[in-house]
Amino acid sequence: MISSLYSGVQGIQANSEALGVIGANIANVNTIGYKSGNVTFSTILGEALGDGGVKVWGMNKTWAQGAMEYTSSSTDLAIIGAGLFVVKDSEGTEYYTRAGAFVFDKDGCLVNEDGYKVQGLAIASGTPSGSPTDIDISSLSYDPKSTSEMRMTMNLDSATAASGTFTNTITVYDSLGNVIPLTLAFTKNADPANTWTVEGSLPSSVASGTPTVEFSTSTLTFGADGKLTGLTEDITITLNNLTTGASATQSINWDVYDESNAIANSDVTQFAGSSGVTFQSQNGYSTGSVTSLSVGEDGTITGIFSNGKTQELYQLVLAGFPSYQGLIPLGNNLYSASVESGLPVIGAAKTGGRGAVSSRSLEMSNVDLATEFVKMIITQRAYQANAKVITTSNEVLQELINMKR
Repeated sequence: MISSLYSGVQGIQANSEALGVIGANIANVNTIGYKSGNVTFSTILGEALGDGGVKVWGMNKTWAQGAMEYTSSSTDLAIIGAGLFVVKDSEGTEYYTRAGAFVFDKDGCLVNEDGYKVQGLAIASGTPSGSPTDIDISSLSYDPKSTSEMRMTMNLDSATAASGTFTNTITVYDSLGNVIPLTLAFTKNADPANTWTVEGSLPSSVASGTPTVEFSTSTLTFGADGKLTGLTEDITITLNNLTTGASATQSINWDVYDESNAIANSDVTQFAGSSGVTFQSQNGYSTGSVTSLSVGEDGTITGIFSNGKTQELYQLVLAGFPSYQGLIPLGNNLYSASVESGLPVIGAAKTGGRGAVSSRSLEMSNVDLATEFVKMIITQRAYQANAKVITTSNEVLQELINMKR
């Protein structure tokens, strides 16, 4: 009879622990990356008496995928599939998390809310290499490039009178990324007919003395079809007496000749209609600093620079485990490895069974409130029933005591 009292007590204790897990699940319904807990029970068998009770056998995490919440921040990241993000504290201790609410700190490092640094592989020449390291963009810049090629799609009005002029300015860059406004002036010649003389000029702010612009071919000749003729190669434009770049002279190739077909291309024409430029391009650019980032499904972080260029910078790494159930929850959405979890297998997303990375997303808790409320009701009834066992056993014991009287 006394054993029934202990069975009731064990039932109350076990179901009380189960209610605690259910309460934690409900409390964390809005916690990003949270994985719901689940309690399992086992019997306690008294071998001599043939009776027993119940105990909590284990408390496991349900590692099912949580729903996605989409955000406006490119550094909000979610994992679709297996794996956890890798972060390190200031002492270099490694932790793992599914909560991808990351930001850049004042030092330019990608961190979580606790300031732990997110780990990734540095990308050099388009290939991730080395060991995982802090994702740091503080010193990243895009080196400038001097203009060596240019192209213009333009028309010079065939009805322009002799000595009539059309001018156009194109922005080019020197070797240090300084802007050079290059102005080209096209003057219609009376003789020979259908020819234009091109001259260039530079502002005094970018050149010393008398800045000069030289052309390998300074006369443009047009055929009866209104297209350039007489050319055997592109036109080389030479800028002299520059003071802003590393060199005083800079050569630019003006693409006007189609070498594969040994004929001038159709960029520059002399048709009826107003003179004008419809398109122009050049391959130089200034120094660039990171203005924004994008993150691909494979975790590749691409920097978008102020000069319009893009460059792959890092690739996020994810950690996979032989047993996710063996991970030790530490609070603040962090886990650490244990003997039961096995050693982490760290690598790129979408490789080795690891999931994909979703940018501008956060993984929500995988708690199902309806399921948790059902569990709560069942566990509450089990708690009440075990309490009733205690009160009933007490009443029976009281009857035994009364029989002595």
